[in-house]
Parts: sequence; C-alpha cells; structure tokens
Amino acid sequence: MMAKTQYPVVLVHGMMAKDFRLWRAFRGISDFLRKEDVTVYVTNQDGVGGIVSNARQLREEIREILKKENCEKVNIIAHSKGGLDARYMITHLGMGDHVASLTTLSTPHHGSGLSGKLLALPRFMARFAAFFIDLTFRILGDRHPDILQLGQDLTKASMERFNQDTPNAPGVYYQSFSADVSDKRSFLLFLPYHISRYCEQGGTDGMVSVSSSQWGQYRGNICEDVDHFKMVGFYGRKKNLSGIAGFYLQIIEELQDMGL
Repeated sequence: MMAKTQYPVVLVHGMMAKDFRLWRAFRGISDFLRKEDVTVYVTNQDGVGGIVSNARQLREEIREILKKENCEKVNIIAHSKGGLDARYMITHLGMGDHVASLTTLSTPHHGSGLSGKLLALPRFMARFAAFFIDLTFRILGDRHPDILQLGQDLTKASMERFNQDTPNAPGVYYQSFSADVSDKRSFLLFLPYHISRYCEQGGTDGMVSVSSSQWGQYRGNICEDVDHFKMVGFYGRKKNLSGIAGFYLQIIEELQDMGL
C-alpha cells in the first residue's frame, strides 16, 4: 500500500533547528518518505524565534505549499516546540480550515522545567548568552531570533496560559507522542538528560518530559530509547534512521486510513 495521504505532509522542526547542511531536521526521514510516494515538505521557520513570530512564518510557508499543491489542507507532523508554533497558527491565525491533522512529537505542551531554571539565572548572564545565540541564528537566517522570548514562552506558567487561550480547532485531528530514553542511550544528551530528569522529576527524552508531551489523542512513547535529537534524524546510523523513518511512515499510513 502506498502511503500517500489525501493532503501533503508538512514536517515542522523545533527549537534551534534550521536547514543546516550538517544539522538538518528530519535528515534522511524526508527522503525516505518521498521514496514511499509521500508528498512531504520540511519547514524552515526561525530556530530561536518566539511562538507567535514563528507561527506567522509557518503560516506563510504552508500557504505557499497549499498554492503549489493546489490543495485545501495539509497534515502536520511537528517536533518539539514546532508543535506549539503549529497550534498557535491553527487556532489564532485562521488556518484551522487548512490543517487536516496535527501530530506532535515530544512537544512541551505543558511547559519545560528546564526553561524555568535557566530563566532564573542572573539577568546579566541570560542577556549575555542570549545576545550571542540570537546573533548566531540571525547569521544563519533567522528573521526574528529572540531566545529570551522563546525561553519565557516555554515556562510552565506561560504554557498553562497558552493552553487556556489556544483550544483545539474544530475539524482538526490532534494526536501526540512522547519519548523516554535511558541514561545509557542518551548519547548527545547525557548531561542535558540528567538535568532534564532532575527538573521534570519523571521520564524524559533528554529535553521534554513524557507528561509535558501529551496533547489531544495521546499515543504513548515513540519507540524504545530514542532521544529528542535522534527522533528527527540529527544523528544516528543509516539503519537506525530508517527505523525512525518507518515510524513516521506508520503515522502517515494511519492518517491515510482515516482519509486525511
């Protein structure tokens, strides 16, 4: 069975991701899906932009996709903070009629304990670090980098308000997945994993907790021992990445069976 959904699939990256040659979100995954006859696009909104700013950029990209494909809707699969960009866009920017489904992967729907801890650092330290992060991402193509705004957006208090103000749009199918990696498999995230575990006091993929990842129809963990970066192909051997890509294909086949 060909895994071609009724509507195009849009892969939305998360925080600090861009279309870098050596740091590509969905590396190998998008190519795998295209070989399976899936019409797929990868977005390139700001890597360190706030939710509202990124949601506006995402709307521009999806409007272009709708025009190019001559279709009415898209299916979105969003990683990490990209799921929040998509939720804001759908509910607040008039895109509810143009999104058939939103699947989120390790998206901090209920906030990040780590974000709150970082913002509690002395203000001069936060501003110093933010200046260089914003400058770096502006050089790399961000239009409105603002890591401090992004950090504020992701606190638990901010996300509680966000969820109250951003209800699911009627007619859009929402589902979510989490990930829980062991410390022995956290590789790139060894130190962040232990910090995240301490901040969240529960299962985590090294960046986002299992409890915070749950929104809409919660489907459980993606698969065993896949961390926050590996689930979008930032690193890993080809064999392992093909297994992760197969997970995406399964999601798409399920959407196809639903007529989306």
